[in-house]
Amino acid sequence: MAGVPGPAGAPQAWTTFTDFLFDFDKSAVHPSENPKVDKLVQYMKENPNIEIGLDGYTDPRGTPPYNMKLSERRVDAVKSALMGAGVPPSRIRTGAFGETRPKCTQATETCWQEDRRVEVLVRPGQ
Repeated sequence: MAGVPGPAGAPQAWTTFTDFLFDFDKSAVHPSENPKVDKLVQYMKENPNIEIGLDGYTDPRGTPPYNMKLSERRVDAVKSALMGAGVPPSRIRTGAFGETRPKCTQATETCWQEDRRVEVLVRPGQ
């Protein structure tokens, strides 16, 4: 749980905050996701010791190299939206994982939508 001190010197655990979802083969933050940006920015303002982790993913369609780059573009889009709203880049950590960590394994559009995401995680700053 975020905010609970760990052993001296141990990194704090990440806690899931929200997911940003993306259209197929797109990396722009969809207008329907903008309230999530606002909510996260407000949370960051209220908790100045928190840092954000952004982990980008894709559905399994596409080649692994393409999906890795697409997940990076998705992370960059969310990071840019947060920075544009005033979150300092020093409080944002990023990672891109392509299709390597699916939330869902069925070959359906509903399932693939869950995998086209940027997961937002939070933890106390290090």
